[in-house]
Amino acid sequence: MDDIYDQFQKNKKSRRMYPTPDTSVPTQQTNHTEKRGQQSIAMIQSPHQLTEEISNCSIYEQLSDPLNNKKYDLSLMGTAPPIQDFQLPLPTPNIQSSASVTASAYSQCDPMFQRCTLNAIPNSNYLLKKSKLPLSILLEPYPRNQVENVEVPLITDGIINRCTQCKSFINPFIQFIDGGLKWQCNICGSDSNNVPPAYDWDYITQKRLDRWSRPELNYGCVDYAATPEFMSRPPQPPVYIFVIDTSLEAIQTGMIEVLAESLISSLDRIPNNQGRTRIGFITVNNAIGFYGLNNKEPELIMMSEIDDIYLPRSPTDLVVNLADSKIIVLDLLERLKSMFTMNAQTYTTTKNNNCLGPALKAARQLLSSTGGKIICFQASLPNMGVGSLHPSVVQKQHTAGEHLLLEPASDFYRSFSEECTKSHVCTDMFVFGSQNTDVATLNVLPRFTGGQTHYYPGFSSKNQGDREKLNLEIKKLVKEEIGLEAIIRTKCSPGIVCKSYHGNFSFQEPDILVLPNVPRDGSYCMDLAIERELRGEYAYVQTCMLFTTCFGERCIRVMTTCIPVTKRVTDVYYAVDQLCCVRSLAYQAIDKAVTFKVRDGKEYLIQKAVDICRAYSKEVIGVTPSKNTQLNISRSLSLLPAMILALIKSETFNDTGAVPVNMSNLSGILLRTLPTSLWTKYIYPNLYALHSMSVQAGTIDENERCIMPIKLNLSSERLERHGCYLIENGHRILIWIGREAVPKLCQDLLNVSKVNEVRSGQVPALPILKNPFSERVCRIIKNLRTDLRYSNHYPSLYVVKEDGDPMLGNWFMTHLLEDRQQILKSNSFNSSTQKSINVETSYFQWINYIKDRM
Repeated sequence: MDDIYDQFQKNKKSRRMYPTPDTSVPTQQTNHTEKRGQQSIAMIQSPHQLTEEISNCSIYEQLSDPLNNKKYDLSLMGTAPPIQDFQLPLPTPNIQSSASVTASAYSQCDPMFQRCTLNAIPNSNYLLKKSKLPLSILLEPYPRNQVENVEVPLITDGIINRCTQCKSFINPFIQFIDGGLKWQCNICGSDSNNVPPAYDWDYITQKRLDRWSRPELNYGCVDYAATPEFMSRPPQPPVYIFVIDTSLEAIQTGMIEVLAESLISSLDRIPNNQGRTRIGFITVNNAIGFYGLNNKEPELIMMSEIDDIYLPRSPTDLVVNLADSKIIVLDLLERLKSMFTMNAQTYTTTKNNNCLGPALKAARQLLSSTGGKIICFQASLPNMGVGSLHPSVVQKQHTAGEHLLLEPASDFYRSFSEECTKSHVCTDMFVFGSQNTDVATLNVLPRFTGGQTHYYPGFSSKNQGDREKLNLEIKKLVKEEIGLEAIIRTKCSPGIVCKSYHGNFSFQEPDILVLPNVPRDGSYCMDLAIERELRGEYAYVQTCMLFTTCFGERCIRVMTTCIPVTKRVTDVYYAVDQLCCVRSLAYQAIDKAVTFKVRDGKEYLIQKAVDICRAYSKEVIGVTPSKNTQLNISRSLSLLPAMILALIKSETFNDTGAVPVNMSNLSGILLRTLPTSLWTKYIYPNLYALHSMSVQAGTIDENERCIMPIKLNLSSERLERHGCYLIENGHRILIWIGREAVPKLCQDLLNVSKVNEVRSGQVPALPILKNPFSERVCRIIKNLRTDLRYSNHYPSLYVVKEDGDPMLGNWFMTHLLEDRQQILKSNSFNSSTQKSINVETSYFQWINYIKDRM
């Protein structure tokens, strides 16, 4: 113990901290941090700091080595979740070099595109059921920010070689036979595939070629330039129709002005390298406004007949080429800023009426010949024409946990999305306003057309934080280099089939996914089933996506993954991808909450956690679970219990009745659509101690990246009353100021003289002050907000003072997932008698609950 304490003192000397209120600071000292080596034992504020320092010692680092300790059993009892495992590299299947026809290091598809929950597949359904683990493929085929050393080569020579039997594409895991004249398919086993002569001979240059250098034999993920056989028409141009709510409620939010300003500054960012992009506008209240953009100035055509909507002009007059009509479009946007305001005489007496359904039908008519994207900004409840909704239905109260997640109130939007899919039309929804807004129903359109939903509860353009968030999210969306008119199909080795699919898409056939729009970082999941015993050494999964880039290129992306087959259940556990595994369980739980009840989804997660831990104890450790049994798990599943508890405590599965229905629905939407890099932190946020971060944190490294502070466990035991903490989940950033924060910290961070002057609430940004601490914190926040992994979402920023606004303080505490969370009318809790897991359950109580259920 003395050695550990000495190590603690050694580590602590390398850190700089804000002093506690009891620590004297020399008046002549200009730097708010203490000099190195001047900390004393009195600086230790809680025993938990000692635990934190011990976790950083070399002994612990040895245990966290994923290469040497993947078969290391971790005891869950009495220990905090090992959050450092979130930083481990993405696990990949361990295959021999002889599995591929070349010695390429890139023969396996990178897991950022396609990854499996199990990196060793059981050879039978019996073995899979025994493990209790899910077998699924997580797919992100069009990532926004490809990591370094991940190359997707483009094959442009027109040679696209496919299996004659199963139509899968040639890949690094085929075998050449008959002296290299034929190849055997690794997916179906067919040996009747001829090798194209162009693999070995260039008829144009009359020179021999090296077939082993071909990209499709060296890379597990390749792009083909599609040949005419893959195109039924010329590539679709990017076409954008903006449908804007101009009802009284929309005008009161001020969102129209922000939208116009955002588009004015973003027109040059819309992908339009070849000058093919087209754009149009529709405004909607109790009538539909079309805008002619082919004259010298915009022309408004109002259509009050909404029962049988038709286009008042030719589509070429209402949807114009952006490059040719940019001046007219800018003129219209400038007019929109002043047309629909509370000061505009025309709209001072406007009723809060909205005919969204007919407006959407009109927008689809404009896009029927080309396809494209409808971007809808809706602030009121549609109450006229087809698709109208009623507040009584939206506001109906549900018994906590007894309602369906994302339950739509109208069938119109589902049938309309089917029409959109046939025309290759995608819909994105920006939803504003109060609880009257029906997020569940409006999300049906993005759900089945490959779009996205953004929700802004209580939005007001007078709030600079709200204004900045909407402004930047619009800019991110319109400049996104999306994929268009896509289809996705996954093929597996004999004996493995895709049984269910999750994500935003529609079906063309039972196994073909249709996406009118492929958003960057779009995430999808396929659950697999083992129908018969797998006899080969390896199993293969190949996913193909045929799509058009926004630059007019028709491409085929082919992603092939090779996974070893095992007969031992222990190999299955040691090769599990736990993040992928938990996300697969989340998809399945969401499906149950959508089909049955929210509580059913929550209970499914609870049961799966218990089943997996029980199966591991029985099948790997060889111990029949009992009250005296220790709860151990493999290192590869170290975070599974913590992440499942985080899901149970999320707004999606919160069954206490404390979460508004719209917020619960939004959370379910995000769990279904976020890219995995953001999904992980959305359910399990990052907590940083700003007042005691290292001197390197917040600075730029040699790769021009911001160095982040050390992450802390999500427990109030980590909080000190004199401290300053930042917690973020990709959608919000909260800065917590302790009640005993020293004046120097308040001055350096917020430009106030003492903690009593700190104001809680949303802020667009922290003040930029001329001191190192402010510069480093602002750089950290900027990094969190501009990181490309954040997709189209921009995190809001809040300052939370301890003993300040009770609601903000409670909101901050709900992110501390390892703690018990208090709810209204909560009863006393005892882990030994607990019969249901909810937000009141701490991580340690959750572990005891699993042990008792086992």
